[in-house]
Amino acid sequence: MGIFSSTKKEKIIAIFDIGSGSIGGAIARLSDDARTAPVILASTRIDIAHHEHGDFDNFLLKMTHALHDTAQKLHDKRVGAPEKIFCVLGSPWYLSQTRIVKMAKEKPFVFSRRVADDLLRKELSSLENEYEEKYGTTKSAPVMIEHTIVSVALNGYVIDDPIGKKAKALEMNIIISLSPQMCIDAISDCLVRTFHDVPVHYSSFMTSAYLAVRDQFIDPHSYLLVDVGGEVTDVAIVSKGVLKSSLSFPFGRKEFFRFMSTKLNMELRDAEELFSLYRNDALDQKRKETLGPLFELIEQSWSEAFYNVLRLLPHALGLPSTVFLTADVDVRDWFARALRNGRYVRSIVSLHPLTVITLDGPNFLPLCKVENSLCDPFLMIETIALSRKLHG
Repeated sequence: MGIFSSTKKEKIIAIFDIGSGSIGGAIARLSDDARTAPVILASTRIDIAHHEHGDFDNFLLKMTHALHDTAQKLHDKRVGAPEKIFCVLGSPWYLSQTRIVKMAKEKPFVFSRRVADDLLRKELSSLENEYEEKYGTTKSAPVMIEHTIVSVALNGYVIDDPIGKKAKALEMNIIISLSPQMCIDAISDCLVRTFHDVPVHYSSFMTSAYLAVRDQFIDPHSYLLVDVGGEVTDVAIVSKGVLKSSLSFPFGRKEFFRFMSTKLNMELRDAEELFSLYRNDALDQKRKETLGPLFELIEQSWSEAFYNVLRLLPHALGLPSTVFLTADVDVRDWFARALRNGRYVRSIVSLHPLTVITLDGPNFLPLCKVENSLCDPFLMIETIALSRKLHG
């Protein structure tokens, strides 16, 4: 029995996008029919309050406050009672590892679900032992929230439907996501105050983005996924349609504004307002010229951090020249320009110009409908991914 098992033809679920800058929430309707697109019935988003940089306990507390407010606001919309809750975690609330599992035998064997489950079980056991040795058994030790088999290769060839096929060699790409126990406990305890006995499931945003982009965009087969969160930027590489690896660095939207506020000696909210005026071309020419060098400095700092992460990705894969970018709307265009302009990035990615595709809500309307709500790209991506798991 899976997490979606039910005799109903439609399911009402709640989705919470738990990032490092804000919390999004949605009530969605999923159909048992794979041809019917899921529908977001209502959504909302609340910013996480300002916190001292580096104080994780305070950050976690502010996040759960925003989560409670989001849950209550969503509940008050009265568009349906969810039978399940899905929390999709962004950095720094989870870590992902890509594991490659290999098996070879002298005689051909039949690949089956049992073979896959046995190999996966051994890999999970190995990973749990590694983390227990590293972190001990404290309450903050990571726990597995998600495991996804993204590809299966038999005798060196990736097979879309490998069940029942014979082979002598097997290779599985698996993504395993983990989150500290203290985070899972804090989130679950928060949500139970609003939704009481509704079961809560967890997954990661990067895996959701991979599934949604794969379904919406036929080409290219190799690309980078970049998610600029509030505190962290996540980077993942997809090679020949398979999510191979993901990394992150601590420079997101809020660090952008902290940089501004420090250099200009102003409050964080004033920096955000000033950038909004700059973005909307509402400043005089002299003021824009004054800000120009500051933005160049921020761009250089972020681009260098991005470049250093790219260098850590598997070099044998070859870095693609297409980037799919998710970011809050106020800074999305700025980071897209930073990617296109970054001389560090261009030097190692490709001889071709870097193509940056910003993922907006309307991109996904063919795969996810929206009623009486904004086209929040993060919540739409997550709804699509959950629908794919239902029909998967």
